[in-house]
Amino acid sequence: MEKEILEPLLKQTLDERANSLPGHIQSALTQARYSAVMSASEAKKKRTTWLWGGMATAASITLAVLLWQPVPFNPTDQGLVFEDMDLLAAEDELGFYVDLEFIAWLDEIEGSG
Repeated sequence: MEKEILEPLLKQTLDERANSLPGHIQSALTQARYSAVMSASEAKKKRTTWLWGGMATAASITLAVLLWQPVPFNPTDQGLVFEDMDLLAAEDELGFYVDLEFIAWLDEIEGSG
């Protein structure tokens, strides 16, 4: 309740005092306010520029590191992939390959035992 009464009274008093100041002082105060507002907006622009510049630099470094990393290439692995593809693409029954694997296992056991 006090705030509602005190604020308008304080504003009225300050406005009366500001209007009673000489013209050259009012002009100097207006120029000082304008200068403060402009310097604050310039500081904000500089911060924004630094922010975007930093983000662009970080993105560039990340991209360079990702592109620079060597991709391991093992041609033997690729050969195995093609063998598996041939196996899957064959029209023979899969049971034939299961039997073949079983026969190879039996041969291995007989050879070692």
